[in-house]
Amino acid sequence: RGWRWILGTLFILGSWLIGGTLLGLAFLPYTGINPLALATDGDIFQGMPGWGFLFFALITFVPLFISTLGAYRFILGIKLKYLFSTANRFRWWRVALGFWVWVILMGGPVIVAVASNLDAYRFNFNPATFLPYLLVALVLFPIQTTAEELFFRGWIIQWAAKRNTNILWLSSLSAVLFTLPHMVNPEAAGDFWGAFVGYFTVGFALGWVTVRDRSLEVAIGAHLSNNLFAALVVGYEGGALPAEALFVTESLEWGNSNVAILLIVPLFILGTRFGRPKVTKSVSSESELTATG
Repeated sequence: RGWRWILGTLFILGSWLIGGTLLGLAFLPYTGINPLALATDGDIFQGMPGWGFLFFALITFVPLFISTLGAYRFILGIKLKYLFSTANRFRWWRVALGFWVWVILMGGPVIVAVASNLDAYRFNFNPATFLPYLLVALVLFPIQTTAEELFFRGWIIQWAAKRNTNILWLSSLSAVLFTLPHMVNPEAAGDFWGAFVGYFTVGFALGWVTVRDRSLEVAIGAHLSNNLFAALVVGYEGGALPAEALFVTESLEWGNSNVAILLIVPLFILGTRFGRPKVTKSVSSESELTATG
């Protein structure tokens, strides 16, 4: 039944690329775009407020979210609950665990860095721009990050695990595929390999906990906290996200960032072991999944 996975993957990618583009264009007039800026500069993003840019970017992930669910249920013919977890039931408190462990480990040192070097950061709070940006972030980031987890950690890992269940292999494969689309982000332009290592390491950590737990619980929470923190608390100029965070620095320095990530990832993996599913009935093969669907 490998053809179903191939067909499903093509359907998901096509829906994401084509559907996401069309959806973004459909909502473009509602992003607060300035037609005069568009006419004079020729750059639609220069004519958008921060919240509009964020809305335009994140709304394109809705087709990825929907198509991954649709392909799993109707092309593979498997119940959706097994995309989220193949071991026991999905538990929201472990999503919260992933969220808070990640934000403490990753965000804590950043807050310390800001407090100890205020000259390198600009306090950026403006209620008129931040509040609508906050609203868009809280509504759409959960969809964007969950969509990526469903595809890169759910769909990809389950497909690859049909032939090889080694946690190192599955985590690495998922991390590479997760990294590739992120390499078109503006912050990757100045330091390709630094950006590759950064995205790969994060993807590897999220893949590892997914394979370990046979569940997306922790990965969904951690991914959401990562993106919300970068968008709302401490951000940087010239990145994929508008510089509308409370504190903003000039640019992302991949070298120092990657050293911190490499040190923190083992702690994240250890810190999220609590409450791992005690697998009494693990559903791992495609025949078992389909039989229960």
